[in-house]
Amino acid sequence: MKNPCVRPIVLTLLLALPAVPLAAKPAQEAPTPAPLPVALTDSRFEIRFLDLHTAEQLAWDQCPEKERCRVAVSAFVNDTAAKWVGDSSLKGILEVRSDAATHERIVRVLAKADAAPLTQSFQLLLLAASTHKGAGEPDVPASAQKALSDLRGFLPYKDYKLLDSTWLRATQDRPTEGRVVGRGDQGYAVKLRFRTTGSDQMFLDHFELNEELMTARPTAEGKKSDVHVPRDLISTSFSLKKGETIVVGTSKLDGSEEALVVLLTAVPQG
Repeated sequence: MKNPCVRPIVLTLLLALPAVPLAAKPAQEAPTPAPLPVALTDSRFEIRFLDLHTAEQLAWDQCPEKERCRVAVSAFVNDTAAKWVGDSSLKGILEVRSDAATHERIVRVLAKADAAPLTQSFQLLLLAASTHKGAGEPDVPASAQKALSDLRGFLPYKDYKLLDSTWLRATQDRPTEGRVVGRGDQGYAVKLRFRTTGSDQMFLDHFELNEELMTARPTAEGKKSDVHVPRDLISTSFSLKKGETIVVGTSKLDGSEEALVVLLTAVPQG
């Protein structure tokens, strides 16, 4: 006799098996859209203080992809043309084609570089120094008196006389020239150039004082005196703060116990 319970058990086991899902067909990926071309725009920059070729190079330096930039000087403006257009400070036009990000970088760098150059006033004093004790102190500003007091500590000179003074109005990074006169109407040419290195600090990367050629004069016997060959007396560089006076240098005079002393003051603005 067969057991009647076998079939129900088999059916129960079949029903309890989990359903196996059919493998889904993989969906096709959508194609990646091509990048949109970056828009290029044309701009014109008026250059007023910066050298045009320097401005052109600065603009090029801001272009990461040179093939997507165009930088060119489109116009030079001379003094006559500047007066004609009513703008004496205009040097020329720089034309640029670039994307927006590059354009912004060029705007920032040119705005900083093409600003009005800084100016600074200097007062130069030319003094004669002697080893003999004099009658009194030279008539110079208090800051110059302090500089001379410091000088007495390590030089043998005991007396100072003011020979001449001059004011120099200098523009940053541009040579400035002046002139002072010493003993016997001997002229001296002054040249200097400065740049700022801080809010109140500057560096004079070039300073020189040279003798000028003097015209030969007739002597008591009617003959012309020997022509004195001019000498280069001082050539140096140094740092200076606004309001400070320093001794730039000294130079011994030929055939004399005296020496020339040059003092320079960076005059505070305002």
